[in-house]
Amino acid sequence: MKLLISHASPYARKCRVTALEKGIADIEEVHVSPLDEPEKLNHLNPLGKIPCLIYGENKTLFDSPVICAYFDEIGEGPRLMPQEGDAHWAMRRHEALFDGILDSALNIVTDIRKPQEQHSAQWQQRWGCAIDRGLSQAQNELDKIEGDISTAQIALACAIGYVQFRLRDHDWLSPYSYLKEWHDEFAQRPSMRATEPK
Repeated sequence: MKLLISHASPYARKCRVTALEKGIADIEEVHVSPLDEPEKLNHLNPLGKIPCLIYGENKTLFDSPVICAYFDEIGEGPRLMPQEGDAHWAMRRHEALFDGILDSALNIVTDIRKPQEQHSAQWQQRWGCAIDRGLSQAQNELDKIEGDISTAQIALACAIGYVQFRLRDHDWLSPYSYLKEWHDEFAQRPSMRATEPK
């Protein structure tokens, strides 16, 4: 298997953490810049986005929830995502919430990288408020995802890690001491330390 990634991609990090937690060792990580090297990616993922997994006879999967679900199915040990019932849909909801934090953070980063005259203070504020509401909700519901490692925990940890990595001028976790304590501990897992963004 080949996993197309960049070191700084939080979505790729979710997949890498999941693979490590599931004991999947036979993955070749291929570093690709979607903007600078589209010829390496677009024929595999027409959306031109990473991560993208190549497996089997040149089959592909893309979008981090799909790749993580595949790793969860083929890897070792207990499932990271409940397979059915209310527990399944509750975790899907949590994953969507935490991926939404990532989406908002990435939108801010993308806007900041534009020329100054193209920045949108209105949209940056809107995305920042979405991050803050997401973190608040995460702290309020943290007791529902604590326990054995899960897809939701990985998504939340990678979202917080990305916010702290790319938007470090603001202390996003200062109002959420319980959430910060949880993340500080989770970030010490070998899978998280091995995939820290560069």
